[in-house]
Amino acid sequence: MLIVLLLTFSLLWGGELRVEDAVKLALENNKELKALQREIEASKLELRSAKGAYYPRLKFEETFTRTDIPAYVFMSRLNQERITLQDFDPGRLNNPKAANNFETKIGLEVPIWLGGKLQAAEKIATINLSVIKSEYARKKEEVALRVYQAYLDASLAKSAINVWEQSLKEALEHQRLAQQMYDVGMVLLSDVFRAKVYVEQARERLDGAKKDYAVAKKALELMVGTSLGDFEVEDLTECPTVDTKNFLEIALQKREDLKAMQKRSKLFDEYYRLEMANNLPNIHAGAFYFLNSKDYPLGADGKGYMLTVGLSWAFDTGLSTFNRAKTHLERKRALEERVEGLKDLIAFELEKSKADYDKSLNALASARERVKASKEVVRVMETRYKNGLARMVDLLDAQTQLDMARFEELKAMVDCWKAVIQLDYSMGTILEGRR
Repeated sequence: MLIVLLLTFSLLWGGELRVEDAVKLALENNKELKALQREIEASKLELRSAKGAYYPRLKFEETFTRTDIPAYVFMSRLNQERITLQDFDPGRLNNPKAANNFETKIGLEVPIWLGGKLQAAEKIATINLSVIKSEYARKKEEVALRVYQAYLDASLAKSAINVWEQSLKEALEHQRLAQQMYDVGMVLLSDVFRAKVYVEQARERLDGAKKDYAVAKKALELMVGTSLGDFEVEDLTECPTVDTKNFLEIALQKREDLKAMQKRSKLFDEYYRLEMANNLPNIHAGAFYFLNSKDYPLGADGKGYMLTVGLSWAFDTGLSTFNRAKTHLERKRALEERVEGLKDLIAFELEKSKADYDKSLNALASARERVKASKEVVRVMETRYKNGLARMVDLLDAQTQLDMARFEELKAMVDCWKAVIQLDYSMGTILEGRR
């Protein structure tokens, strides 16, 4: 937390934000992740609760009775140790005076065997905790993916500024050249105006790129979840080479959402056992100490202890419990089908990401060749224009092709990075980092 605060403070004073730092900030501030952290804490408490059911339960009871029912009057006086010979008089036994009794009961109840309910409840809580942890890990990867994408968009916008600045610089040079050629009477005034129009278009594109960069940085701040002040993003670096060997096997091992679904299917086995435990015997034991008094609570006119061991067994003859338990097995089979469907979807995502990566590499190589060729065409056109062998419109067309090739090179670079990041996300390795 301190590192995040220091990073935010430094950015507020201006500086370059690394993508790794942006991801850290987003993971720290994301509301969905904070909600899942609360869910994890709740699941930990549920697990503690399930384990606590193994321990004895301490019981304390205080009961007051006043009755003239013969059996209860006799029992109360007997428990209070106040029985005398007169109490056996038939008239007194049959028509006793009302008697008060304060009964204090202190003891322990111990579950010995509840048909496997305690074990199933503990296993359910353990699996639930593991499922939520996997869902939390996948949500972190999802947040990281969105941050990477927003960061790459900002990097593209920043690099586009450089492209249009270079375009404006070259357009101004074309305008100067047209003015120079006009001054010596080699071209018409229309060439000067054409060059001037192109300069204004270049200025407009540059201004638009700066606005796009500002918007992209705002979008990045939204993903990060905090204001970063005046900051810059890093320039685009070369797109990495991706080894797609065994990428499906890696994905099936690392995808946290797949793990969560597989773990969740195991829950239904435990739900089945929990339900079937209702048809199994329950054994419990207890140890209690009794105090009885006719005058006040916690009085000790009479006292004694009781040890108990009990067995209860009920069986549902209508098979409702059995049929309800079978529903959990059917739901497990349904979830297993979804697991297989998710595996197929993962394989498709990987193939698509790989295809996007290959296309972006081809587009990048093509754009770079076009940049080289366009530069040469512009150079030739400038030379021909100076010698009166080409028109200004031809030179400006060549410059337009060069500008577009430069921007398409940047776009292909970003698309390549996005394909790599998407591939990492589909494999479940996005947080392992490539930079």
